[in-house]
Amino acid sequence: MKLNKLIVSLLVFSLLSSCAGSKMNKTLQEGSIVQKEFKVTVPFEYRQGLIILKVTIQNEIYDFILDTGSSNVLSKELADKLKVIPLGSEDITDINNKSQQLNYTKIDDIQIGGINFKETIAAIADFNSGDLACLNADGFIGSNLMRFAVWDFDFKNQLITITDDEQNLNVPADAIESKIFIGAASKPSITTEVNGGKALNNLVDLGNNSNASLSYITFSKKKKSQKITNYIKGSGYTGIGLYGKSEPKNEYSAKIDQIKIGNHSITDKVMSVKDGKTNLGISFFKNYRLILNWKSKRLKMIQESASLNTELNHFGFNPTFEGNKMYVGFIYNDTETSQVLQFGDQILKIDSIDYSNLTNDKKCELVSNGIIPKGTSEMQIKVLRNEEELDFQLKKTKLL
Repeated sequence: MKLNKLIVSLLVFSLLSSCAGSKMNKTLQEGSIVQKEFKVTVPFEYRQGLIILKVTIQNEIYDFILDTGSSNVLSKELADKLKVIPLGSEDITDINNKSQQLNYTKIDDIQIGGINFKETIAAIADFNSGDLACLNADGFIGSNLMRFAVWDFDFKNQLITITDDEQNLNVPADAIESKIFIGAASKPSITTEVNGGKALNNLVDLGNNSNASLSYITFSKKKKSQKITNYIKGSGYTGIGLYGKSEPKNEYSAKIDQIKIGNHSITDKVMSVKDGKTNLGISFFKNYRLILNWKSKRLKMIQESASLNTELNHFGFNPTFEGNKMYVGFIYNDTETSQVLQFGDQILKIDSIDYSNLTNDKKCELVSNGIIPKGTSEMQIKVLRNEEELDFQLKKTKLL
């Protein structure tokens, strides 16, 4: 895992969660699809590692983030422009268990590749704050809409095929297959085996641009039984939700000997450890063609390349932003970096690049491209601590 990917991996958005009330979960089941016997293929782009789709609403084209770990969301600006009528409000909890009351509404029609999704429900949220603003997106396409069709993801060629019948797809007979469990807001999860034991509620989260994270409960059990023995602990900010950063806390990364999906085994995988469900993100699935079928409740994968993320090579810290400044936001324990950097140090300079006063555009550039050029193995970092400027030399090392 490279540092220039770590800022991106913080952009994990989970909006309408299982913490929403049963009334909301029932409301999210509303909607339909107009066409019958259809198959369309649409391109998508990656933006900060997330999938961006072109959608049409009221004859205008907008950029939406596709997110199986969420339900539909409209930006406040787009909701105002469309003059949608709020149907009510709900206490919505993000990945950090922070809650706010958000309005929700019904979208009369969203068109994707000429397919019309009618009367689906969407939350209305502010897209102008934090890292979400850097995505320049108008909304989210979530699982409460996606469940009306079969979705075939070609991550390599950046194409998605949408159909009403999986028979329209050329699926090899030896495709990897797993049962999907449909949760709140129609979010899909699967059961895996991790180091020989079942791991339940593995969220298939295509709104997460990172690789795979293991639930803390599963990690703790396997650590206690010594089925996971190779891990490293760190502390600091571990994720950004809809309402901002988490509180500083401990987090682990662990080397997993084997993850099994159906009869398919993935070996030597580095996974971060998170609260909540085990989470399988875009980077985890990028080595496969992925088919999601809500009707048959089946997930299928066709392997196209070797699995990556088998080592944790790292400078030992992650940055975070506050206002127009950048700080040390996370540090792995018992590393050379932990002996010199401290949580909350302001990062003034890395090599010759000045980070002491960042514009919004510069922050977005860093979120998108990373702060360290690819291939960098050493860095000179200058930090401000208690009004004193300090210089350190850091090396990327193998942590797992």
